[in-house]
Amino acid sequence: RNSLSSQLDAFEISNLKVLAVGSSVMVMKTNHLIPCIVEPIPSCALWGGVFVGIDAIQGSPLSIRTWGLYTGFLVTYHAAICPMEVIHGRRSALHNVATGGTLGYIGVSSGRIGVPFVNPYHLYTFRNPALIGAAVYGAIGGALAILGGKPI
Repeated sequence: RNSLSSQLDAFEISNLKVLAVGSSVMVMKTNHLIPCIVEPIPSCALWGGVFVGIDAIQGSPLSIRTWGLYTGFLVTYHAAICPMEVIHGRRSALHNVATGGTLGYIGVSSGRIGVPFVNPYHLYTFRNPALIGAAVYGAIGGALAILGGKPI
């Protein structure tokens, strides 16, 4: 047996991915991935509706497109957290921080979302407003995860 195959072996046993590197073994529960992605869809649709309602109270017209954008953002947020939970084998608020920060950066840099809680004057005088968006959305994701009972 060559040294490469003795260093790295991967095989599947009853929905568990086992990766053996040297003498350490990491077990990933891949049977958790699909339910993790699918289960939040109804709550994302509900919260998308709540956010559209808040927009309507502030004077924006009601539209299916806006609901779809809010719902799609929330579904993407949850779908991005799932692989991190599978890889690490546990839930962590740091996954929410990383996902919120990443989606906040992408959304602000593409001009699709704004940055809450930040004065636009201060935001756009900053050299890269997307970094502030990443910090704010990462902090929101982490705070909600910790309030929801996720360990750090």
